[in-house]
This record gives sequence, C-alpha cells and structure tokens, in this order.
Amino acid sequence: MRVGLLGDAHGNHAWIKFAVREFHARGITTVIQVGDLGVSRGVRESRRWDRTDRYLRTHGITMLVAPGNHEDYDHIDSLSVGDDGWLHFRPNILLAPRGLRTTMGGRSFVWLGGAGSVDRTLRLEWENNADAPRYWWPQEAIDDADVARTAAGGHADVMVGHEAPARVQTIASRLRGSGGFRREDIEYADRVRDKYMEAFMQVEPALALHGHYHFAVNEDVGFGAFSTHVFGLACDGAPYAIGELELDTLTPAFITGPR
Repeated sequence: MRVGLLGDAHGNHAWIKFAVREFHARGITTVIQVGDLGVSRGVRESRRWDRTDRYLRTHGITMLVAPGNHEDYDHIDSLSVGDDGWLHFRPNILLAPRGLRTTMGGRSFVWLGGAGSVDRTLRLEWENNADAPRYWWPQEAIDDADVARTAAGGHADVMVGHEAPARVQTIASRLRGSGGFRREDIEYADRVRDKYMEAFMQVEPALALHGHYHFAVNEDVGFGAFSTHVFGLACDGAPYAIGELELDTLTPAFITGPR
C-alpha cells in the first residue's frame, strides 16, 4: 500500500491542488500532511477550505494532518473528536489529536503535531498592529500531557509530526549559523523540541515523518538502542515537498525534485 506525503502547505490552496493531481495520477487515495497546513477560519478562508475539500473528494483523496505551529489552534480546539478518533476539519481533511494511534497498511502510527515558533516575537508584534489577525497561538507547544498520551502506547512503526528528532545531521548543518531570531524564541523552540524528543524516545519509531524546516531530510539516525529513518518534506512550491510512502517496506521517496 502506498500513501502520499505532503509538506508544509501554509494555506496555499493552489499548491495543495497541484499535489492532489500528482497523487491522483499515481492512484494514491490517502495523504499524510506533516503540519502547517494553514488551518484557519473566517468566511473567506472557510470558503477556500470548502473548495479544496471538494477537490480532494472529487479525486477520491483523504488528507490526514499532524497540525504544525502555524495553525489557528483556537479553531482546532473547537473541533470535536469523532468516533474514529480524528478531528474533522472538513470531511476529507482530518486533523490528528496529539497522541492519536492509528493503523494503515498493517503499520502502526502515532501522531504528535505541534512545534515551537522561532519567530514567535515577530508574530506577536504583528498582532499588536491595529485590526491585525492572530498570528501566534500558545497551543502550538507540545506539553507534558501530549508526551504522556503519545508515549502511552509504546512503540509505533511510524511517528508523524511537524517537529523532527534531534541528532539529524541534515538539520543541524543547515541551521548552523542561521540567525535573525531572538535568543529567547530559539530557546523556547528548543524546549518544545525537547518535549517532542521525550515522546520520540519512548515510541522508538522505525520511521519519523516531519515538516517544519522547509527543506528535505532523508537520513538514518541512531539513537543508541534503536535507529530511525527520518524523512522531512519541504514547503509549498519548493522542491522535495511532495512524496510517497510504501507501507510494505516503510520506504519513503520524493515525488518532486528541483524544477
């Protein structure tokens, strides 16, 4: 069984529809989206999401989402968990509560969305402008309760999140020397990542899927007693933002590369 993989979308509906066409052409009917989908509300945004949901439905595709850090968490918190365990943002767009356990193609999954925004202060400054919308939600942070729910089921074959594990050389090398963010925001984001790692070390997944960093990651990483293949997708419009996963072998691959 193959499923699609989709990187950060940031509410870019044209790009989501492009990806849907790519998946449909490959006969894929289930897509895992790794956060920063762009969950939003309001009349205009609701209509856009309604249209995108219809587009998914027309192509026979359901999108399963691990929410990121740039989502309207007030709206997410207003959604009720369905009998299937998912938050139904739209009929064909399902959001995973943190710690959700699912199975697909004979593989076990655990979902842990959320991440810390290194641009938190900037987003709060935007909000201080007159008539500005919300740009930051404290619910983005992974907390102890999220860790406990995620770890409670023990091992899972696949861990789906927005954040990535520590010790990934691809991420460390790309971020080394990058600046422009406040020290307190970087430290905050690191604390949130530490919470993700607390859960990760108890799940010991064979495969970790993530977004958040806006570049591709495809790396085997050792964590002492176990190793994990870490696969990260880029963001809307960038190379390596669309992929697929063969569940029989737990082999991920990118569909789109440089253009």
